[in-house]
Amino acid sequence: MTIKNLYFTLLYLKPIQLFFQVVYKFKRKKYLTESLYNVKVNNNIKASSLYRDYINYLGNNTFKFLSLEKKFENEIDWSFSDFGKLWNYNLEYFDFLDQQNISSCEKRRLIKEFYSFSCNEQRRLEPYPVSLRSINVIKFLLREKEDKSEFHNYLFQELDFLHNNYEYHILGNHFLENAFALVLGGAYFFEDKWHLKAKEILYKQLEEQILGDGAHFELSPMYHSIILFRLLELIEWYSYYDRKDEYFFIFCKEKASEMVAWLQNIKFKNNDVPLFNDCANGITYSSLNLISYAEKLGIQFVNKTLNESGYRSYHNDNYEIKVDLAEIGASYQPGHGHADALSFILYENGVPLFVEQGTSTYQKGKRRDKERSTQAHNTVTVYNSNQSEVWDGFRVAKRAKVSIHKEHSNFYEASHDGYKRYKIIHNRKFHFSTNKILIKDHLSKNGSAIFYLHLHPQCTVLKLNDFSFLVNKSIKISFEGASNASIEEYDYSEIYNTYKIAERIIVSFEKELSSVIIFER
Repeated sequence: MTIKNLYFTLLYLKPIQLFFQVVYKFKRKKYLTESLYNVKVNNNIKASSLYRDYINYLGNNTFKFLSLEKKFENEIDWSFSDFGKLWNYNLEYFDFLDQQNISSCEKRRLIKEFYSFSCNEQRRLEPYPVSLRSINVIKFLLREKEDKSEFHNYLFQELDFLHNNYEYHILGNHFLENAFALVLGGAYFFEDKWHLKAKEILYKQLEEQILGDGAHFELSPMYHSIILFRLLELIEWYSYYDRKDEYFFIFCKEKASEMVAWLQNIKFKNNDVPLFNDCANGITYSSLNLISYAEKLGIQFVNKTLNESGYRSYHNDNYEIKVDLAEIGASYQPGHGHADALSFILYENGVPLFVEQGTSTYQKGKRRDKERSTQAHNTVTVYNSNQSEVWDGFRVAKRAKVSIHKEHSNFYEASHDGYKRYKIIHNRKFHFSTNKILIKDHLSKNGSAIFYLHLHPQCTVLKLNDFSFLVNKSIKISFEGASNASIEEYDYSEIYNTYKIAERIIVSFEKELSSVIIFER
């Protein structure tokens, strides 16, 4: 960390974030207790009808999250951190309560053991896992026919803690998850103060966080899908809520409609989403499942085009390309953003061709830094530096400002100033035609530049001559203006903690580079 990095990171934060960073720093840790509360619950709420289609709990105290498996021999250590904080968070989310292959008795045992563990001051309460866990526990209890009063005191405490500990210091998707939990928790426990405050936050935050083209403002298709599911889930249970606010209900459906529109626009024809920014497969529901769920709930689909998010899409019978003309998003919550301006992801006939290195970890360190770096994306580095100063796992100091200059149905031109410290502006043009893509890179003055082009692990590449390559025996790529071009291996990841060896083309140039991709089939 440098003082300079810290200064430019703090510069973008909202005053409320700075204030609560200090407040929460000195706030006492909170644990569950055996205290008894006089609570009553609303059993007329209907739980979500969409179940998860992947398995996290394998039985016999064995869990698998983020591709890492752990068996607890005797008692479950709910504070287990050998696999990192994100793995432990997943353990605490209790998403596995959605698994239909686990008996009700086993689910109850796991919940009781967690609450007992927490009451012994072995695991302090944290707002984000509390949010996800409380939603999952409530859904389980709504589906459960047996007596469930033994869980209510603990669940009530967690939600009461959350009501008093909204993540104002983080905001973004965390803040939404807090509110989703409390709008449900308030309805379940007849706690109007929880419910009304959460509803007010959702009004304001969904209006702010869902951009004009329907994208979630952190610009990660994965987090967009997570928030969309949470919103659809709210719409389903709220439709049966006996104290329903019709205006709020309509507002939520409108926002869901916008989010579905963006998902339809950003996904590939085979329903894959481009893994831009922090994004990995196997974390949330597929685009196909979410769109089907929205249809089931009667969400009216709207026609929107990609716009405010900065993402663009082009396709024809040969290929599909998703272009990243976006800035780091959101400005005050850029933790899931990468230094990837003017990058792209390309599929040929429904199969990935050019990808990015991916997101395999949230653990701070060299791998995390590499995956957020400019050289991990299909764009240009200058003097081997990042366009935006990503650092410390989830922070961004100075960041590139992107300007979109021209766009037509088959042409985009944009630039960014991420290298203005070298007095260089990077301009990139995309020209699309039936069987050809032309990419023109221009630097405002000479510099040591490299264009990285990452091939999917299933692709083959052969160097034909100094500046020409053959991919998959049918796609010819050539570079004009290059001083050198070579192939090297890299570790590709589309699933957390899972890597595949792949190859990338590295092209050096000084001022101008024309890259031509020809589909010869």
